[in-house]
Amino acid sequence: MNNEFEKNKVGRPFKMQVWVQQLNTVLEADDIISYTDEDLVFLVNRGLPIDSQISKSTFEKWKAGKFHPTEEIGKEFIGMIHLALIRQKAILVNKLMNDTTGQWTRYAWLLERKFAEWNLKHISENINKNEQETIIQITAGSEEQRKLIDSLINTDFVEIKPKQIDSTNNNEDENDLPF
Repeated sequence: MNNEFEKNKVGRPFKMQVWVQQLNTVLEADDIISYTDEDLVFLVNRGLPIDSQISKSTFEKWKAGKFHPTEEIGKEFIGMIHLALIRQKAILVNKLMNDTTGQWTRYAWLLERKFAEWNLKHISENINKNEQETIIQITAGSEEQRKLIDSLINTDFVEIKPKQIDSTNNNEDENDLPF
C-alpha cells in the first residue's frame, strides 16, 4: 500500500485521505440537495476499493471531529462537510426565492427540517396533571424569530366562557332545545 495514505507504520492504513479525495469528487459531481450522511457514505464508498471504504460510524466520528488534531485532512473533511451544507441551504433558498409556480412552501418545509436556524419554532407540550393546564414551550432560532414569538404571545386575547344550559325540563322535544 502507498505510504502516503498510512497513518502509522504499524496497524491498518489510514483511510481518511483517500476517502476525502473521493468525497470531494462526489460533492462536486452531483446535485447534493437530498443527500443524507448515509447517502454520502454509500456514494463515496461505491467509488473506492473495499479496503479504503469506511462505515457510517467512522463517518460520524470524523464529522464530530474525532480525529488526531494534527491531521490536516481531518480539518479539510470538516470544511468539505460544512461547505456541502452551505450549498444545500443555498440551493433550497434559491429555489424558494425564485419559485414561479406558487409552490414555494415545499422548499420552506425542507429548509425548516434540514436547518434548525430556519425553523421558526419548536413546540413541545407538557400537560400538568394537577392543574389541568397545557404548557407550550416555544424556542426561537434567532433574535428576529424571538421578537416575532414574543409579539404573538403578548397579544391581547378574549376568553370565551362556556354557556350554561338549564336542564331542569327533561321532557322538551329535541328540536326545542336552545342550541
